[in-house]
Amino acid sequence: MRAVAERVGVSATALYRHFDDKDALIASLLAAAFSTFGGYLGRALGGKTPLERFRLTGEAYVDFALDHPRDYQLMFLTNCGELGFERISQETEQRSGATFEFLVERVEECVKRRVFARGDPRRIALYAWSTLHGIVSLWLLGQLKNTVDQRAFRVQASLTLDFIELSLCSAEKPRRC
Repeated sequence: MRAVAERVGVSATALYRHFDDKDALIASLLAAAFSTFGGYLGRALGGKTPLERFRLTGEAYVDFALDHPRDYQLMFLTNCGELGFERISQETEQRSGATFEFLVERVEECVKRRVFARGDPRRIALYAWSTLHGIVSLWLLGQLKNTVDQRAFRVQASLTLDFIELSLCSAEKPRRC
């Protein structure tokens, strides 16, 4: 806590006035990050069709990661349980579960409208999430820094969303759904 207080320019005593311990501080950071992420996801509901809402959800995921890389890393690239923050790990799992359910609902819309081929919406959502998570994580962890700049990365992320959509489209629909 002293190191955190020093980095933000306050005394440790001042920090303890707001947070009982490191767990409370991290829990607060995660709550704020998931709240912000929820705002990004909520924009997807403005889409006019199920496929557009699905696409906007993926774009919101990428936008959030690029706009808030430290929050993204804390939320999706940190194993709090392994670090000894078991309570925080459980809270993170619950919050992450709620955002995953948002994606499942977008997939369910596409399956019901036969935009996507029939299948288990949870498995389809996991496929979409893990694919986007993979490319976003590669970017944030610096694995692509010698390959693409941020503009080119956004183009690649958009192409990844294209591939996800195409792989899920119903055979009854034309290629671009």
